[in-house]
Order: sequence, then structure tokens, then C-alpha cells
Amino acid sequence: MDEHTTTGDYQSDSNDSIRVTSPMQPFNMSAVTTGIIITIIGLGIIFGIPFILS
Repeated sequence: MDEHTTTGDYQSDSNDSIRVTSPMQPFNMSAVTTGIIITIIGLGIIFGIPFILS
């Protein structure tokens, strides 16, 4: 069976209007703040450890 064979397990008509992808989902300032904090911690690990060890 190849990837294009229909087995009847799924409905043939897909309802794409209820499908939501990540770029379409709203985000708030707490998500932005969390991302910035994680970025700062990551950059601190990437550049801080070698700087300390040198």
C-alpha cells in the first residue's frame, strides 16, 4: 500500500476551516517575555561558559 491509497479510515472531505496552524494563533506579551528570557539564558550559556573558561 502506498501513501496515496485510500483505506476508508479517514473522511475524504477535509474541513480546512477549523484547522489552525501555529503562525495563525494569537500570542500575548507573556509569550514574548518568556521567549526573550529563554533567548537571554541561551545566549548566556553559549557565550558565557566559553568566556569564563578562557
